Amino acid sequence: MRAWAVVFYIGLWMSFASSADALTLEEATAAERRDDCPTALRIYRELAAQTVVQAFSRLGYFNSIGYCVKRDWLEAANWYGKAADAGDQDAVASLSHIGRNWRFMYRGQPLAPNVYALVEKAAKKGSAVAQFSLGVMNYPIGDATFDPTGPNSGVTGNLPEAIAWFQRGADQGDFDSLVTLAAAYTDGIGVPQDYVEAHKLLNVAAPRVKYADMRNDIIKRRDELAAKMTTAQIAEAQKLAREWKPTR
Repeated sequence: MRAWAVVFYIGLWMSFASSADALTLEEATAAERRDDCPTALRIYRELAAQTVVQAFSRLGYFNSIGYCVKRDWLEAANWYGKAADAGDQDAVASLSHIGRNWRFMYRGQPLAPNVYALVEKAAKKGSAVAQFSLGVMNYPIGDATFDPTGPNSGVTGNLPEAIAWFQRGADQGDFDSLVTLAAAYTDGIGVPQDYVEAHKLLNVAAPRVKYADMRNDIIKRRDELAAKMTTAQIAEAQKLAREWKPTR
């Protein structure tokens, strides 16, 4: 067989394989819509064995809500981690959500090391959402229920590490990281107390929030902080906010 013919048939086979995968994903989605979870689960598992990214994400979702399987956030994190590795940013967000809420879901149980490692992997790749979550996993600044000296449900209480990750998220313009870091500077938690820096961070965060009630809350915090500052300090904070630029 001529070389061009071999290339043609290989290309044709790959085209059919791709179409089959797409059809199978459609079948899985259709099974979900008619609430046929055994069929959807079977198809997604078959696709996951073929390293189809969408299947990783759906299996993560199934495990996170307990759809057709026993709810298992550790298993969900593992599937979301696979999808995150493949570049699925929604999976990164879901994985990060699991990481930062672990202590509420499994109160009294230590954070699974591999969950931390999965979130850390995404954070090191530059995900601001994961960076914020890793900060929370180390030290949830602003959480009045957190006791760094007690049985804190797996949160390590590593404040310097938390500040470092909040800073990395804030540098990218993640509003959660900006607001949390502002709280740290306002009260001097893990950093020197600095009203100017806190005011700047809140100024940067406010326009990045799409929900009006959250934006108004940030503005309220900023104005309450401003009441403790001099006119010169406020002017300096506003100048720094105008000059601020995200790192990416």
